[in-house]
Amino acid sequence: MKKVSDREVDTSLQAGESALPAELQEALGELVGAAREGLLALSVGAGLSLISRLMELEVEALAGPKGRHDPAPPRFVWVTPARDRD
Repeated sequence: MKKVSDREVDTSLQAGESALPAELQEALGELVGAAREGLLALSVGAGLSLISRLMELEVEALAGPKGRHDPAPPRFVWVTPARDRD
């Protein structure tokens, strides 16, 4: 691979303009930073991000959306079985 100088890079968007949402730009910025540190850091970061998001989705599926209470929670009666007292 050859290096590309700044003069060869297409800068059709003006400063401050972007075709991507801010959240995606931030994620891509982190990705580029990790790529500079190396492929291992990139793969670890991507894996941890994926696992984190999957865990958030699983928690939301089991417990419901964060900050919302269930208006009619299931009622459980925690009773121990009766023992023979003979």
